[in-house]
Amino acid sequence: MQLEQPPSLPAADAESAAHSRRVADFIGNKIHAAGGEISFAEYMHHALYAPGLGYYSAGTTKFGAAGDFITAPEISSVFGHVLARQCAGVLGQVESPSILEFGAGSGKLAADLLMKLADIDALPVSYRILEVSADLRQRQEEFLNSAIPDLTGRVSWLDRLPDEHAGVIIANEVLDALPVERFVRRGGDVVQICVAARDDAFVITERAAPAALLAAVDALEEGVGQCIPDGYVTEVCTAAPQWVGDLARVLSRGAAFFVRLRR
Repeated sequence: MQLEQPPSLPAADAESAAHSRRVADFIGNKIHAAGGEISFAEYMHHALYAPGLGYYSAGTTKFGAAGDFITAPEISSVFGHVLARQCAGVLGQVESPSILEFGAGSGKLAADLLMKLADIDALPVSYRILEVSADLRQRQEEFLNSAIPDLTGRVSWLDRLPDEHAGVIIANEVLDALPVERFVRRGGDVVQICVAARDDAFVITERAAPAALLAAVDALEEGVGQCIPDGYVTEVCTAAPQWVGDLARVLSRGAAFFVRLRR
């Protein structure tokens, strides 16, 4: 499977191009196994999270000046210090409180939070990081051992949601990285946008929307108070309600902070 390089972008180096081909081949095999096409949400999931290949799973630098983008914790410690004071107000009301962070990036936010919470005598009993990327987990561990060696004994990593959590849940720009369904109105019907593989390239296809997507579109239109115009292409994250519901189920006492960058 080959990916054509968009003319507006610089050519990838040999290593990056080879990796892109491996990702494309992986997705192409998934499309073939699915009978010729997959939803855009599944395509996005594989592109981001395919084990050892997806953007967040592969071993490349993603955050900071040497990476592809900069998040608030990378710009300044002010973000983490402000959030730490909000966390302290919650942690002080919970017995044996813990912080659970989703997708800790470089580990900078965890370091800033723990340093500030130590300064104001509000440290949690434990700081747990749920990280799906083995590479990022290693980078986080190395950074935290260097930045806050006296506090890393409180830090542990999880592979899945705990059965129960009391304290604070933090998700900084996690909702932005959840796969989305793309769809379009055609003659009043909702049509799911999919991805197929033809002539060694990925192409956009359309098919009738499944029930879950129809329900999500109904809820979206109810929320905005009008129907989406015919021919209008947009997206909806059908995974978000389930994800938030899972967090609500495990959070026995405390609060959750969801941070989403507005561009």
